[in-house]
Amino acid sequence: MINFTMTMLARRIDPIDLRVAQRLKLRRMELGWSQDKLGQAVGVSFQMIQKYERGDCRMAASRLMKIAEALETSVGWLYGAPQAPAMRVAEEALAIDESLLNRRETMELLKLYYNLPEAMRAHAQAILCSLQGAETHDA
Repeated sequence: MINFTMTMLARRIDPIDLRVAQRLKLRRMELGWSQDKLGQAVGVSFQMIQKYERGDCRMAASRLMKIAEALETSVGWLYGAPQAPAMRVAEEALAIDESLLNRRETMELLKLYYNLPEAMRAHAQAILCSLQGAETHDA
């Protein structure tokens, strides 16, 4: 008999499932939504959203559709299809190393950014760009 725990440990997350999970998390964070808010919008717990975002659980087609609708995007975009013009910010964010999305400081920075009043966000971006430019010139 196969040991269930060993089977679960040996399970590999399919790259497509991982991509959908990362893009789901990215879009949720872009909107400034908590896992709880998204869960309420689609009728699941925040723990289930956590599992979806980690790729621990696969989503049924109907759930994926509800999530895409709640996040005001398409299922195709979650799979990696080209986005509508309104989604270009998310696509630009994906141009970076996607492993950065799993880092705690990335999520903390996103939360801080989206907690700023919208008028201040441009200033925050300008500061970060100037810091990046200074680092590039110093190197």
